Amino acid sequence: MGITSLVTTVRISVASVVFALQASAQVMTVEESVIVDFRPVVARVEAGDTATARSRLQGVVTRLLVDEGSVVKTGDLVALVTDATLDPQLAALDSRITGMKSQIKQSQDDLARAEALEKQGFYPKARLEGERTALDVMQRSAVSAEAERRALAARKAEGRILAPADAKVTSVKVVAGSVVSPGEVIAHFATLEGVVRLSLPERHAAEMNEGETVTLRLPTRDGEVRTATIIKVYPELRDGAVVADATVQGGLEALVGERVDVLAPVGERRAMLVPADFVSTRYGVDFIRVKVGDRFVDAPVALSAPLPNDAGQYEVLSGLKSGDHIEKPE
Repeated sequence: MGITSLVTTVRISVASVVFALQASAQVMTVEESVIVDFRPVVARVEAGDTATARSRLQGVVTRLLVDEGSVVKTGDLVALVTDATLDPQLAALDSRITGMKSQIKQSQDDLARAEALEKQGFYPKARLEGERTALDVMQRSAVSAEAERRALAARKAEGRILAPADAKVTSVKVVAGSVVSPGEVIAHFATLEGVVRLSLPERHAAEMNEGETVTLRLPTRDGEVRTATIIKVYPELRDGAVVADATVQGGLEALVGERVDVLAPVGERRAMLVPADFVSTRYGVDFIRVKVGDRFVDAPVALSAPLPNDAGQYEVLSGLKSGDHIEKPE
């Protein structure tokens, strides 16, 4: 083999190795993406739904089963208000109804004997009709007394104060032994599970639309970040703020009135994003391997932030242009 043939063979081998290395390396094309800029807006968490438990009786709170922070389910007993005048009235009605039933039973037996005698001609018909009328009046009086007793029992049952919904108790206005009047507040409830009410400054009203997704950050809870979807925007400003209801994925354990940061979108722009593993840093300078001609060279770039975003990408401010081919460093 001549010298020329040997050189040609070496060149072909080197070219094959370079091609194999390029094929095995990870190469991507840089393209501009549309990203949305967000700005934290201080908001306040309010209860999605609020409710009030009130007394419907004039009486004494004999049992109080909740305290601030208690979690209740729909129908749970919150407090028991007792009207001391109802039990004697119920007892009197029970005695009255029992006596009337005994009288009715006796009158029915007497009427049956009178009817038998009247058929044999030994009992006046007019007197028989009078006894029938008296029995009917007595039965109607018994029915009326039983209805009155049911009304008193229902009134007594009104002393059972029940939880109106699955909620958390935010305040309790009475203590056991307190004398309450009809309509007096026993406790306040708030729901914070799943649906929260956000109150934002009115300058952000145009950014709050139903169906949009917003990001919530809780500074008081180690910066915990949650995602919420706006389901309702109220048409009325309240104290210079726009109010919106949002569903939080996984629910939200927060205090009523707690401050949160809502990452509100402030605009869109075009930017170049590259994966973090395509960037290498040497001596405080960031480099990306860019294809120039038929080879890749390390080109210095300027990044928008020292750390990648949540998707593991850097935003490149300068040093690249759309359409560049970049290579992942080994």
